[in-house]
Amino acid sequence: MSNALVSRLLVLLVVSSVACGPRVAPAVAPRMTPEQLATRLAEADRLATRGCYLCLKEAAAAYAALLDLSDDPVLAAHALENNLMLVVREVELRLPDSGAREAAAALQAKIPASYAAYFSAIDALSRSREQFVRGNEVFVPREERAERMALAAELEKQWPVSPMKAYFYLSMALNAGMVSELKPQLDGILSTHSDDLSLKYRALAFPPLFSYDSARALIGQETGFGEVHFLIGQRAVQNGNLADAHRELSRAEQLLPDSASISFLLGNVLLSYARHNEALPFFDRVLAAGPDDDALLGRAKALSYLRRHGEALIALDELLQQDLRNNPGEKYYWRAWNRLHTAQPQAALEDAMNALKAMRNAPVYNLAGMAAFNLGQLADARDHFENALDMNRADCDSERYLGQIESLERRWEAAAGRFSHAAECYDGAMAQMRKDLARYEQDITGLSNALIQAKRAEIKDAEMLRANSINNAAVATKNIDQR
Repeated sequence: MSNALVSRLLVLLVVSSVACGPRVAPAVAPRMTPEQLATRLAEADRLATRGCYLCLKEAAAAYAALLDLSDDPVLAAHALENNLMLVVREVELRLPDSGAREAAAALQAKIPASYAAYFSAIDALSRSREQFVRGNEVFVPREERAERMALAAELEKQWPVSPMKAYFYLSMALNAGMVSELKPQLDGILSTHSDDLSLKYRALAFPPLFSYDSARALIGQETGFGEVHFLIGQRAVQNGNLADAHRELSRAEQLLPDSASISFLLGNVLLSYARHNEALPFFDRVLAAGPDDDALLGRAKALSYLRRHGEALIALDELLQQDLRNNPGEKYYWRAWNRLHTAQPQAALEDAMNALKAMRNAPVYNLAGMAAFNLGQLADARDHFENALDMNRADCDSERYLGQIESLERRWEAAAGRFSHAAECYDGAMAQMRKDLARYEQDITGLSNALIQAKRAEIKDAEMLRANSINNAAVATKNIDQR
């Protein structure tokens, strides 16, 4: 064998031995260095501290991107807490489920510390979102108060650990009505987590702690805080300042269009402005998110004013079949009102009498009187109209109807007096209507346009009824002279 051939065989053997030997895996570069993780985690945390719902959603996206690159348990904990903040805000504002709870539950498996108490707190808040505030006290149904107080006591131990844990403690304590217990701690909680705007928002969200100046300052710090515009709008409604309420709630709705809480309140403000067609979509949006007794009643009112009586009656039938514990008087009143306008006086009278079992006021008595009058039940109609006048001496329609009853019973002197009083009543009512109209006409925003039209129509009707009353008074007086 030649030397050249031997050399070639040796080379082949060396190559073959290398190919058959153990393979070494190539080195894999780390997905992210500790320094890079720390930088990007700090950026996500800064998004979360801005506190608004939209900010929390941005933070959630930032955390999710990092979780694709790192299994760091600190990162997982921050992402989990941000998800829980999203969930509780969705409960408070009645926002659609973003999947944040499911994401938080998945992250729990990566973290040794248990967040079970916080999931329980969300469940408790979800079961009853409403609280009744009177003065500086909050009223919670008795069966829920003990559960909430126990949860608040458990959460209290952990509030210094993180803004999220402090937020949950604030929410549960305030919803349990523990204002006196919480007030001495509030400054300490806010100062401990002074960089986190969500805690400032949560304190403002409890009506007795609301401050207009603080709310404005918070919006100055974070312009995406639709929740704070909602709070200002709520307070404006309570103070009767509907123009401010409409402005703030409209801004809140622009930022958080899926919030059923915002849509409901804005729908009611539009009802107050007699913008019934505009109010309907907001009530429908609330109802699309789930059953809502108050939104369905708001929808029924809007339909009633629009004279869409058939649709209104369908909504009111549903309301009266569902739950008679919540505001039955108003539900029966509006069904009676629609039934009277669709020539169903007997059914209207039955509903009006049911309404009177729950609430007694001049409009209900007046409605019952009109239904009884249409049925020819004059004695009952008289009682209802007199009760209406006892509660409101400015009920011109009841005075006029009593004049008609006196005329039918040929009590001409009493009839003349009733009709004369009715005419005087309409004079006073129209004077007030014209003042209201002048106030509406000063509104340069255009919000009051529907109110202006409605008030002008109301004045025109009152003028006609005044003239009718004067004429009837003259006829009754003539009948006295001829008797």
